[in-house]
Amino acid sequence: MARIPAASRIKAIADLLEAEDGVSIAAMAERYSVSMETIRRDLASLEKNGLLTRVHGGAIPTARAAPISMRVNSLSNQKASIGELAAKLVGRDGWIFMTHGSTTLSVAKALDEGSPMSVMTNMPAIAEALHGGVKHRVTLTGGEYDYADGALTGQQVLDAISECVFDTVIIAAYGIHPVHGLVESGKYLQYMKRLLFQRSHRRIVVADHSKFGAPGSYISAPLSEIGTIVTDEPPPPVFDEAFNEAGVRVIYPATVKD
Repeated sequence: MARIPAASRIKAIADLLEAEDGVSIAAMAERYSVSMETIRRDLASLEKNGLLTRVHGGAIPTARAAPISMRVNSLSNQKASIGELAAKLVGRDGWIFMTHGSTTLSVAKALDEGSPMSVMTNMPAIAEALHGGVKHRVTLTGGEYDYADGALTGQQVLDAISECVFDTVIIAAYGIHPVHGLVESGKYLQYMKRLLFQRSHRRIVVADHSKFGAPGSYISAPLSEIGTIVTDEPPPPVFDEAFNEAGVRVIYPATVKD
């Protein structure tokens, strides 16, 4: 493709992001016949205007901040795959906590196919997906309802978690950094997830591929505490050594035999 003016190229990248789930720096450099450094500057400009989030090797839409009603439709097939894999790791007789999120909702849908289990969550939609009170024993934390996130929030959530010791917690990732570990958008989620790590024997982090390298302002857990990550495709190579050193187990469809 012949070169186009910078302004037109930046608009084209923004339009492409609206239609797809992410862009690659290398692919965009080839597409527009410019250097990778030029594409990095374009992405930095778009990120400054809140139109995307830069990740390792490319960029993703700002969907992480979108309402839950939009997030459930993003990468839905990939999240369903993650849900099925994560559900196979969950002990049926245990006491489980599931955080709010579009990917944990997919886990709940997969878990509903199994035998009865006990779950606490701060997401009413998870209770509904598990047919709480009919098939599974589901406890809602209580708290103020955040419509955009579809989640219960506030001190009541933290108090409910503090009173328990969970066999397994299933945690939706905001971002995963190769050095810092699990990162969050705000202090409340940082504290909530730190508390879950303290109140659990086993942790399963569920994250689609866009979360690897996605930035966050606060660290909720180092890699050494994560345990298992269930995702939809192999993480970028930059994570390989970090995960090996930290003992992080990564599961995605290609790692599972039929």
